Amino acid sequence: MKLKTPFRGEIVRSVQGRDRDKFYVVVGTDGGYVSVADGAKRTLANPKRKNLRHVRLYNLSAADIGVKMPFDGSFDASVAYGLKQIENKLINQVQSEE
Repeated sequence: MKLKTPFRGEIVRSVQGRDRDKFYVVVGTDGGYVSVADGAKRTLANPKRKNLRHVRLYNLSAADIGVKMPFDGSFDASVAYGLKQIENKLINQVQSEE
């Protein structure tokens, strides 16, 4: 099974590990791994390395949540805010379906 390689700035969600169901922005790729940041615990200066099989890709980019490319000094704050908005939106969708 061939895995799609995410592009820099794409939104992903962790599906394995302690950080399961947490959203991230891809800040780099390396073979079968991606470097991801959430702006809070995992900043641009200290990204988390995740296996491609352990993330789910979404059809969203950093620009969709208000983060400008190339990543500048305001990256961490704007990513943390944008990812929180995505989480809240998905939680509201799940609650309305129940």
